[in-house]
Amino acid sequence: MTEMDLRLLGQKDAFPLHVLRRLEATPLDYSEKHLSIVRSNAEGGRHLAAGVVVLLSYRNSEYVFQLIKRSETVAQAGDISCPGGMLERKTDEMLGHILLKTGIIRAADGRALDALPGRDEQTLGLVRLFLMNALREAWEEIGLSPLNVAYLGALPSYSLAYFARTIFPLVALVREPYSFQFSGEVEKVLEIPLRCFFERSSYALVEIESEPGSADPRYQVKFPGLVLPDGNGQNDILWGATFYIVTNFLKLVYPESFPDISPVRTVRRVLSPTYATGRRS
Repeated sequence: MTEMDLRLLGQKDAFPLHVLRRLEATPLDYSEKHLSIVRSNAEGGRHLAAGVVVLLSYRNSEYVFQLIKRSETVAQAGDISCPGGMLERKTDEMLGHILLKTGIIRAADGRALDALPGRDEQTLGLVRLFLMNALREAWEEIGLSPLNVAYLGALPSYSLAYFARTIFPLVALVREPYSFQFSGEVEKVLEIPLRCFFERSSYALVEIESEPGSADPRYQVKFPGLVLPDGNGQNDILWGATFYIVTNFLKLVYPESFPDISPVRTVRRVLSPTYATGRRS
């Protein structure tokens, strides 16, 4: 990453506008993907749609991602993810209608969300729908008020390999610091400086293993990931869908500067027998 790009990561006002411009020029597949989900479900499928929000916050003179670590009570326990969750269509459509009429959430440059260039009305409607879906979940999971964010853009959808689920990621700026209020689904919030993703030493090949008694072949694989010391002698590991979404965001924002990810070390991530379903009490 060039010195100029590194400086931009520390510029509180300039960086969000840079992100907004870059993402405005990014093609979106929301209309096509949403139509595919609707058709699949009409034919008896159970394909789920989920909105997540990639949160950027300015902390200690640089931008960080605010990600959550999932608690032991939910599916994919211990994973690091973006706040968000499954679409609740009636609720999220109502909230999206309120968003459109009141303009309470705007882009980082002050524009209304119905005045963004380069998007057809159907795509804009889906962006608003999944934005409200993701922000509703963020309010429930970590106590982030939707009034405390500014819209920065949307990322292409991501369909999971082993589950009938498609993620629609949005990007938002946290305007002011706030007190986290965790739901039972969240263990903690991780604030990861964006610069970490431009340091090759942060990356590793994540060797996924199942605990004895859970030899699910889906999880006997290796993925690239980001290793984060937790301050207690252990590591938090960012891998899977969230790793893809976050690194894809950075590649779109810095297409010339994002490093080639070629991990030279391997770390292990052992999944419990209840990883896919959660440990319900």
